Amino acid sequence: MKRKLILVDNIYWHYREAGEGQTIVLLHASPRSGKMLEPLGELLKDYFKVIIPDLPGFGMTDALPEPISTLQEVVPFLNKFTEAIDLQTFSLYGTATGAQLGIAFSNIFPEKINTLYLDNAAHFEEDEYRNIIQNYFLDLSPNLEGKHLSDLWNHVKQSLQYFPWYETTPENQFNTSLPPLEIVHESFREYIIAGKRYAELYKAAFLHERAKNIQNLKVNTLIFRWLGSILLKNIDKLLAHDLPQNVKSVDTPKPIQERYLAMKEVMLYSL
Repeated sequence: MKRKLILVDNIYWHYREAGEGQTIVLLHASPRSGKMLEPLGELLKDYFKVIIPDLPGFGMTDALPEPISTLQEVVPFLNKFTEAIDLQTFSLYGTATGAQLGIAFSNIFPEKINTLYLDNAAHFEEDEYRNIIQNYFLDLSPNLEGKHLSDLWNHVKQSLQYFPWYETTPENQFNTSLPPLEIVHESFREYIIAGKRYAELYKAAFLHERAKNIQNLKVNTLIFRWLGSILLKNIDKLLAHDLPQNVKSVDTPKPIQERYLAMKEVMLYSL
């Protein structure tokens, strides 16, 4: 998988590219980077041309010039990136924040999307959203004693076992134990790289996590109902809404590798 850098309107975009054929763009979760989607990209590269950008402010892509509060403000930047690498039409996969950005992009530029694949896409009621906005996000401004680092380490550990991370009750637990330390550290490291603006896109994604945005979709859309998702309860809230005929759903298994293999088979079927 090649790693590339391109300058688009004074923003350096870093992205991964592999394979040939029909193009699929993979959009990652916050506050991670395209690196998290390399395993899925490796499975798809024999069948698709795979593009995995680091979204603005994450990984090695520059932050946006001004703070944002909605995903609609990000869509023009993503569109200019796709145009800069000569993408006319393509399929689009997104997970979590990437899924919400994919929905926003597809509602503004439906003519560019062959198929939209949504992973960890959910519905939040207004009270749930307010609770998350008030409690979920840390201030990562540097602290002389380094408390921001210890607070972040605790946040990362708990977010890998509970959703939301600050409600450590049995009903909010989705993993009974921590994943390997290397995974905890990688997540911690990507928060640090994103820095104190990490929450902008994250908050905008939660704000966008409403069934109405999927009900507005005019493109062929498939929702992956991942049985291991931290958002499974909210995914089911989404699927309980009346969704248009162009929006379908399919279950994917809990183990990561089995999940990716199942998604690959679905994507190949739609070629």
